[in-house]
Amino acid sequence: MDKYMKLAIKEAKKSLKTNDVPIGAVIVENNKIISKGHNTREKTHQITKHAEINAINKACKKKKTWHLNECTLYTTLEPCNMCMEAIKQARIKCIIYAADQQKHVNLKQPKSIKMNDVENYSQLLKTFFKNQRK
Repeated sequence: MDKYMKLAIKEAKKSLKTNDVPIGAVIVENNKIISKGHNTREKTHQITKHAEINAINKACKKKKTWHLNECTLYTTLEPCNMCMEAIKQARIKCIIYAADQQKHVNLKQPKSIKMNDVENYSQLLKTFFKNQRK
């Protein structure tokens, strides 16, 4: 077994101390461990405290950027939809996981209502990105 996956499993076991689902994650860049994380949802009472999110947050803080383009994420369980979106946003190039999700939770989507352009918010966004690309 890969040494990084062994470390992710070791990290997952930390979750058992707080009755969290044992999931661990390790982020690696150029064969160097950038961060580790484990599931802390029950411990913190925060829904987003999944192992992958915790590891991503630590990696971003350490690297002082949210661009993790050259990183690989090792995780003990196939990422959920929330974590997968965070992984994509962080631009992580590769995910290696140990176990498939046994069930994909298909939650009912909340009702969404789009309001008309409130106080020209669309223009605010356009101006921001135009200025960023100068």
